Amino acid sequence: MKRIFLLIMVMLFVVPQAAMAHSKLTEAVPAVDAVIEQSPAAIELGFNTKIEKLSTFKLYNEAGEQMEVEGIAASGDKLSGNVPSPLDNGKYTVKWTIIGADGHAVEGDYSFTLDAPVAEQPSKEPTSGEATPEPSAVPSPEPTPSPDAGSNAGNADRPADGDDPVKPETDYTLFIIIGIVLIAAALVIVLRRRK
Repeated sequence: MKRIFLLIMVMLFVVPQAAMAHSKLTEAVPAVDAVIEQSPAAIELGFNTKIEKLSTFKLYNEAGEQMEVEGIAASGDKLSGNVPSPLDNGKYTVKWTIIGADGHAVEGDYSFTLDAPVAEQPSKEPTSGEATPEPSAVPSPEPTPSPDAGSNAGNADRPADGDDPVKPETDYTLFIIIGIVLIAAALVIVLRRRK
């Protein structure tokens, strides 16, 4: 009976110690569940025990795509890596795998959210300090006199080049029709008198 009691006492003492020997994440930059306004230049993880050189981590965006991280290295109880390209706004997950002080591999993850201010697009409307461009002047419908206006003084009644002149044929056509009607009427009168 004493042996069983002794075995239970040893188990109660050893199991919590073994559990405490497993490495745990104690700090992170960016912090766990943080909402940050600037893309991080690096990811840094801190653990409660020394970790081995084979420890590493990966960074994923909310679509599950792995983002580039360079120079991942473990030193003491810290694990860090550089983020070479600015991240887009959204939620990111850091998944880490470390070799703890007890030689066991431990995995875990945490998330943070990037919510950087979006640069506003420049307005197309002019600001109060800017001058509004004046509309271009509409050309006058009146003809502009040519440099040799003196030689054309007698041609004042002639239409300008831009105007649509009345064709002379239109006036002659009217006179021809009137003339034909008059000639036909005269012929009818002459023929009636002869009878």
